[in-house]
Amino acid sequence: MNLDENTQVNKSLQVDIKTPFKSKGTMTTPQVISVACSPIKGLETVQNYNLSQKILDESSAKIEVDNFKIDILVESSESEYECPDESSSEDELFAMERYKKHMLIGTIMSIEKNPKIFLGLPPRSFYLIKLITEDVPLPTNHIYVVLKKLRLNMSFTILALDFGLSVSSISRIFCKSLPVLAKIMQDLIVWPDKRDISRHLPIPFRARYAKVQSIIDCLEIQIEKPSNPVHQAHTWSNYYSCNTIKYLLSCTPDGLVSFVSEGYGGRTTDCTIVEDSGFLNKLSPGALVMADRGFKNVSVSLEQRGCSLVRPPSVSSSTRSTKSEVRQSKQIAALRIHVERVIGKLRDFTMLSPHACVDNHFIPVLDLAVIVSCGIINMQDHLIKKQI
Repeated sequence: MNLDENTQVNKSLQVDIKTPFKSKGTMTTPQVISVACSPIKGLETVQNYNLSQKILDESSAKIEVDNFKIDILVESSESEYECPDESSSEDELFAMERYKKHMLIGTIMSIEKNPKIFLGLPPRSFYLIKLITEDVPLPTNHIYVVLKKLRLNMSFTILALDFGLSVSSISRIFCKSLPVLAKIMQDLIVWPDKRDISRHLPIPFRARYAKVQSIIDCLEIQIEKPSNPVHQAHTWSNYYSCNTIKYLLSCTPDGLVSFVSEGYGGRTTDCTIVEDSGFLNKLSPGALVMADRGFKNVSVSLEQRGCSLVRPPSVSSSTRSTKSEVRQSKQIAALRIHVERVIGKLRDFTMLSPHACVDNHFIPVLDLAVIVSCGIINMQDHLIKKQI
């Protein structure tokens, strides 16, 4: 710079000029491609979709069912709000009647082919249905409705579709037919004579427990929580931690259901049910009753009638069980398991399964359902194979 001597330069205004630097991050402009992230892109390629017109087009088409080949002819109208004519409604009613008829025929055919699955009756005992219809003016379809409800616990809506009836008709049939069936099945739950029990006594009982006439246990069925607090307290079960209805079940050594009590609240003790249900009146003097450890307080009531209780020895945490007590517990448990197997067969009826949680509206007829199920169990195959 050519400056005179008198010229003053302000150094504070001088700036250090650097060489320009081009950064890739600032100079590069990335090309953004929107892939499945923009709701607006591509709308111009979508065709107009009218849902109401689509429904009308589907309803105007010919509907063909593979099994029944039902043709429903509905004339398509210009306006989607136009009511169909009378001829189309008559065709629909006729097709619906044919559909219900075919559903009923299919349901009956499936029941008669596999009665054990749908009703709980084995094929060799299926003649029981015919005997019931001959003695009682009860249609066969009504018996099927009741037994299928107990066996599979289907809703009334599904049963209405299967039998081609309305839901109210199925509900009415179930409520009216169940008491009639329970009265008939009650005759299948009998207390055998002492000589009949000894004649059919299984071999494992003959050595030490030849006088056993009954094996007892309690069956608890879960129900919905009642709205009444008093009913909640009476039905609460500490064992299952829910509201239950408890039944006393007795079977012979060969697995025949011989006694079923009325329903009691889950809070009721086993001893109270045994004394109040009328079970003690069935026993003959000198009989042995086999039970679990929970029935230890029943021994006093049995001794008053000249009977004895057979149960596993009591177990205490403070004292150690002897070898003889352990052996006796195993022997009794191996024989008492038969009543558990009977309860397992009763649980096969889905309405009485452990977690079925029966609706409160069915509690008044729950006793009848248990009686019908026990009667069907006695018509099933033998629990213990016949041994010579």
